[in-house]
Amino acid sequence: MTVRLEELTREQIKAIAPNAIAVLPTASIEQHGPHLAVVTDTLLCGTVALRAAERAAEKSGGDTTVLVAPVMPYCNSHHHRPFAGVLSLSAPTYIAAITDILEGLKLSGFRRLMILNGHGGNTDSNAVVGLDFVNRLGHNVAIATAAYWDIARPAIVEAGIMEGKRIPGHAGRFETAMVMAIRPELVNQEGLSQTRDQSKSDGGLFSKGLVGGTVQTHGTWGASAGYSDEPAAATPEEGKAMLEIVVDKVADFMVSFDRTTR
Repeated sequence: MTVRLEELTREQIKAIAPNAIAVLPTASIEQHGPHLAVVTDTLLCGTVALRAAERAAEKSGGDTTVLVAPVMPYCNSHHHRPFAGVLSLSAPTYIAAITDILEGLKLSGFRRLMILNGHGGNTDSNAVVGLDFVNRLGHNVAIATAAYWDIARPAIVEAGIMEGKRIPGHAGRFETAMVMAIRPELVNQEGLSQTRDQSKSDGGLFSKGLVGGTVQTHGTWGASAGYSDEPAAATPEEGKAMLEIVVDKVADFMVSFDRTTR
């Protein structure tokens, strides 16, 4: 059976929904340095969601059913607007849109919903949506919100592939390697050759911040290179290794969510 919700009819969805998890991947269309396509977050999050849904069915012996809605590609990404190729929604508009989509899933019969995030600018907004959807709006569902890299980071670090502070970064080694593993033609080699190691930069976006907090300072994105750490150090091999871990750990998350919310 397909894991793509959009490939099913209304009658098929109605029959499957009460015992399935509906996953809404949230991503972005935004600049990813001079070397990655603006679809990077949408590509990565959508790929992880679909492969993890298939893996969850395998791991559970068919006991866990996950349907993946089309990726929400437009997000809260105003901070990237000093660069070209950024199609952004304001935070209130984004929150309203995600809430409306989840309401459609709930009305379709789903009782377990998951927002799988693939863009850092969505993280706080997704948490607000989840909190409000159940508590303020009173929808009788269970909802999980998580970023795929947060689920997988400990395992990637344990495997010795990459240090945690570089996961996910932005258009850095992590995302560049993952794109190399999925759609290598979307890595612009000329642009990649122009990148420089930003991991020790004292200025711009990626300077040291307050431990345990987040600082937003006007002009920092425009002053930055628009990418983090060292994209040129990425390899397809480490991308494939990390993708395998990400898919496996997100699948575990889906199975656990299914079994604890029945």
